[in-house]
Amino acid sequence: MLINVYIANLAKYNEGKLVGRWVTLPMERHELEQCIRDVLGKDEEYAIHDYESPFAIGEYEDVFAINDDMEILNRYDDRLVAALCEFLGNRDEVIQALQAGEFIVYYDIDDLTDVAEQMAEEGLFGHVPPSLMPYLDYGKIARDLQHDGWYLSRQLRIAVRLQS
Repeated sequence: MLINVYIANLAKYNEGKLVGRWVTLPMERHELEQCIRDVLGKDEEYAIHDYESPFAIGEYEDVFAINDDMEILNRYDDRLVAALCEFLGNRDEVIQALQAGEFIVYYDIDDLTDVAEQMAEEGLFGHVPPSLMPYLDYGKIARDLQHDGWYLSRQLRIAVRLQS
């Protein structure tokens, strides 16, 4: 997963001049340091004036910390990271959930009834004879899943539940 941040020279901005650069993260630390030096010149402070990311980024956040976080997030599936960002909204919570491994995920689903069907097929509700499978009410199971903390991203076609 890649994100883009616009790093602006804060001193020039305060003088009414827009001096900055779009940077794609993650990147090697020395490359990021060079990008910041190029933007700042002899000035000392930068701000993040825009971003393209699945999570919120504050104007005065440390771009090096964001870069380090992106290195961590890139160890995981992009759709899972995007879904957790959508669900949790906070980059730190997403990293914590991923590193703890305390989640269940189903891919390529259209709604929670698909999850319910897959769970039944996997035997998560105990052994259900194949002849009885068509009689299960997957819609009701899906409603229970939703109340049980399952998050669905229709756009990403993924369902996630954090275990706590």
